[in-house]
Amino acid sequence: MIISTKNLGELTKIRTGKLDANASSEDGQYPFFTCARDPLRIGSYSYDCECVLVAGNGDLNVKYYEGKFDAYQRTYIVETRPESKDALHLRYAYHFLETYLETLREQSIGGIIKYIKLGNLTEAAIPLPPLAEQKQIAEILDAADALRSKRRESLAQLDTLLQSTFIDMFGDPVTNPKGWEEGTIGDLLESVNYGTSKKADLEEGAYPILRMNNITYTGEWDFSSMKYIDLDDKDLSKHLVHKGHILFNRTNSKELVGKTAVFRRDAPMVFAGYLVRGITNDFADPEYIGAFMNTPQIKQFLQNKCKSIVGMANINAKEFQAIPIPKPPIALQRRFAAIVESVEQQKARMRAHLAELDTLFASLQQRAFNGELST
Repeated sequence: MIISTKNLGELTKIRTGKLDANASSEDGQYPFFTCARDPLRIGSYSYDCECVLVAGNGDLNVKYYEGKFDAYQRTYIVETRPESKDALHLRYAYHFLETYLETLREQSIGGIIKYIKLGNLTEAAIPLPPLAEQKQIAEILDAADALRSKRRESLAQLDTLLQSTFIDMFGDPVTNPKGWEEGTIGDLLESVNYGTSKKADLEEGAYPILRMNNITYTGEWDFSSMKYIDLDDKDLSKHLVHKGHILFNRTNSKELVGKTAVFRRDAPMVFAGYLVRGITNDFADPEYIGAFMNTPQIKQFLQNKCKSIVGMANINAKEFQAIPIPKPPIALQRRFAAIVESVEQQKARMRAHLAELDTLFASLQQRAFNGELST
């Protein structure tokens, strides 16, 4: 079946958000969309429309939203032109851009932090079946995506459980209501190292290398996009990450700098230069530090602390070690780590099911934009 195409820019108007240094993660009436997947909250808004939001740098992603909101300057706001209402269904355009995201990643430019140029969006050729067919495709994909959303919600509930458990066991990480001895993260680490600056390859190399995009905002791991590297024995000993090591993202966009995750795999990997590796001493369990770093309170602390240079933010290894932290008894930390291990096992089973749903959904997307999904 032959379907005509048009450039997205012919059917939509695309604008960018505004820089708002006052946006915070505190509860607010309106979402503030940045390049992270989850919006911050804010008390005012600049936009009120039905639109598709495309993160222009950092954690490249696509969202659909209708209502009042604000958006960071690197967020593209895609709206249907009034004269194109009968030609393009916006929910259909949202699903198209989700499938087109990999192309946008390939087209992105820049050094450490990649970004999408406006032309990458305006020149995207979108298949254009009749409007009724677009609506039917969107409904089918919405229904399939709803199944994935339910599984993701279950995973999020487990994350919320861990956050609640952390607060119950240790108290607020900033106010320290339980009166634990206070110190710094450096007090709890045996060693701290930067990763390798050696260039990695997309396909060849003895070791997979962890980069800042492999750590999610919530402290999970995303191994979907890996590169590989070879290192000599001397560098290998300095740059291997083993199970139980902590990785801290020292350089990224302001809202993403400071992402932290505990490495839980048995097979070691190499880590790149924009990450910092921390190895705990006898006074700390890595799961305690990882959970501490991923609390909303500490994420806000990091946003206030980081230094911005030409669109990037940085918190170096020395500053990472200087972050204040309560020091509860190691026995209590290990009890929390055992709960984390149990929850992670449940999450692994859920992720396996979600992966199956993702595969089915990707097949539906491919058929939809190849003209094979309509009845």
